[in-house]
Amino acid sequence: MTSKSYVIVGSGVFGASTAYHLSKAHPESSITLLDRSSSFPCPLAASHDFNKIVRADYGSLFYCELALKARELWKNDSLYKSFYHQSGMVVMDESDLGRRIIGNYKSLNEETGSEIVGPDEMKKRYDGLFAKTDYRGVEDIFVNPTSGWAEATPAVKKVIEAAVRDCTGVRLASGKTLHAIDIILCTGAGTAKLLADSAPDWKELQVMDRIAAAGVVTGVAKLNTRQQERFRKSPVFVHAVGEVQGEVLPPTPDGFLKFCVDVSFMNTSLHKGSGQMITQPPDQEDQAQHTVSQQLKDECARVMKGIYGKELDDAVFDSFRICWDGYTPNQDFIISSHPRCQNLYVATAGSFHGWKFLPILGQYVVKLLDGELDNDLVQRWAWDRPQVGSAHEKVKPKRELRDLI
Repeated sequence: MTSKSYVIVGSGVFGASTAYHLSKAHPESSITLLDRSSSFPCPLAASHDFNKIVRADYGSLFYCELALKARELWKNDSLYKSFYHQSGMVVMDESDLGRRIIGNYKSLNEETGSEIVGPDEMKKRYDGLFAKTDYRGVEDIFVNPTSGWAEATPAVKKVIEAAVRDCTGVRLASGKTLHAIDIILCTGAGTAKLLADSAPDWKELQVMDRIAAAGVVTGVAKLNTRQQERFRKSPVFVHAVGEVQGEVLPPTPDGFLKFCVDVSFMNTSLHKGSGQMITQPPDQEDQAQHTVSQQLKDECARVMKGIYGKELDDAVFDSFRICWDGYTPNQDFIISSHPRCQNLYVATAGSFHGWKFLPILGQYVVKLLDGELDNDLVQRWAWDRPQVGSAHEKVKPKRELRDLI
């Protein structure tokens, strides 16, 4: 081992960003990036997807400011900007979220052109694309022309490739042991099971209630040629009112629309080795991510209908997927040393809003490893911390997968 050596477990958004920023901060160090798949990024990870929303539209002032830093790199940094698309974003919510977001932008002296409009005005915009949207119970609609989305899997792959030019990426072979001074877990929804399998009798090591494996269902529909042209300038649209709780992203270049149901669920079971109840993705090779019940498919269809009304009456879903992510009770990340295990660090728990921070997450992990992370962030992202506050209030998992089959 060199004077500095690191093993990063997990090549999702936290692991990729950490590897990249470590390679820049400590180019002389030995850095090993591991994952369970034969390719990077792992197709089971939450970061592996068609596309992800990139926005700074938070009711939390802290995450609003943090996301603005990330969005600046998405827009201007050569590593990220080819994957970013500024489509604009629309949010329908029963609360005053839109006005709080605009207030945060004003506090940060950030000019975004964000505004609040009513349903009648919204029906006229985007060439009438949302004229048949379900607006029941809605008075205020938040519109931000500066938000957008990014191509998810290609962006993570590019960051990993940039890191590999300066460090060593390794796919772990069965039976092989790797050593390093510091071990960093970026293992998302699999964190609880990994620690339980590794040391089942070591209670102080376990995740307990700090991270839940939470799942959401996504559905993809293919547009025909006429629809592709009509939807070409559509925004990200989030509908969080009544029974329609979900979102749609603008179509990919080849005409796929991705819908997501923003009502998550857990998969709780007994871990026999440790005797504890843990939440984890289904214990199958592919995590049963393409085994989607009719109830979940119907929820996805309800989101499509609620957002587009009759606009997509003839559309059918090509595929469905269950996406699993690590979720903390207050949706703050965990970027922390493990207080009961020397040289073990945890950087994970995107909580369904972490992907957009790909350009900057690794900066904070490196600062933690180097002992330079601001104390307020050390406390906010600590392994042991008060679970107060929330960055994205409505996604907390309250259902069990077994009840949705």
